[in-house]
Amino acid sequence: MASQQMAIANIERIDIITEEPLPRVFSFDTASDASAEAQISAGAEKELRIKNQILAQNITEDIVKGFNISFTDSTFSPDVFALVDGGESSVYDEDGYAKYSAPTAGEVVSRTKCRLAVYSSEKDYDGNSLSYTVFVFPHAFGTPASVTFKDDEFFAPSYTVKSRPSKGDSPMTVLSLPSLPVIVGSPDDLPDLPVSGKTVILAASDGIAGLSEDISAGTYAIFRGSDFVAI
Repeated sequence: MASQQMAIANIERIDIITEEPLPRVFSFDTASDASAEAQISAGAEKELRIKNQILAQNITEDIVKGFNISFTDSTFSPDVFALVDGGESSVYDEDGYAKYSAPTAGEVVSRTKCRLAVYSSEKDYDGNSLSYTVFVFPHAFGTPASVTFKDDEFFAPSYTVKSRPSKGDSPMTVLSLPSLPVIVGSPDDLPDLPVSGKTVILAASDGIAGLSEDISAGTYAIFRGSDFVAI
């Protein structure tokens, strides 16, 4: 049987969905690169060799513990910086952001767990997007953010988050979506007269009228012609 082949390109968007009772979704389309490195518990091979004969081998397999995901943003987002780095951002007035304080030196940092989703798009011969592919990494937490300054260049912070799923959970899920999902935090955010294939992601602690009860916070749903169905 011939395998399905998809030509995917670009970083269309990154979503960071906090794993809190009331999820927060940080969504941005300004990432310039992203990579995910598998973290494994290495197996071993022990052989029983007598002179020039191997009589037996005891082999244990590599076990995936999760992924370390690194990405660079082309802009500075104080909220994302604070979530990954573990500090606090402050706003003095309605004009916006004013201050960020990194975690206290020498103290243990309790970072918010989140789910990281990296979107790419499947391209057609003419360059149009046929669908969107999202790589989802659960139970992720940030690490101290790295900053680099260069003269005559824009500041582009680099981030690394560590995804360590619970026992029995998949460390990575790859979904093919007909469209980039709309973030739904209230009934007002639901698309009007959605067409089949319209995708949403729920950013609310409880269900929302118009979405099935089995669609939990932080999960995707696709419109199947009459209602939204969890995927």
